[in-house]
Amino acid sequence: MKNYVAIVTGASQGIGRSTAIRLARDFSAIVLAARNGDALEEVAKAVKAAGAEPLSCALDLSQVQASEMLIEKALDRFGRIDALLNIAGAVPQRSISSR
Repeated sequence: MKNYVAIVTGASQGIGRSTAIRLARDFSAIVLAARNGDALEEVAKAVKAAGAEPLSCALDLSQVQASEMLIEKALDRFGRIDALLNIAGAVPQRSISSR
């Protein structure tokens, strides 16, 4: 799975943080999403140290536009999304349009 990309929401702390760092051992890139940008930067350092390229996205996923922006940023940077781990506390109930 070394050429795969994962998105981890709620990545700034707790289970999301731990999950992102663990996935960095097996995935080539981890997209980190949470509201706390400063905490995300710390997680990004740990992800990089574990072997994956991080992309930090500080945003509030309770906003529909934020989820669309997250997908767009991931695809723009890496060209693919292979896994999504939704650990954030609130995500809107609306499907994301395909690109």
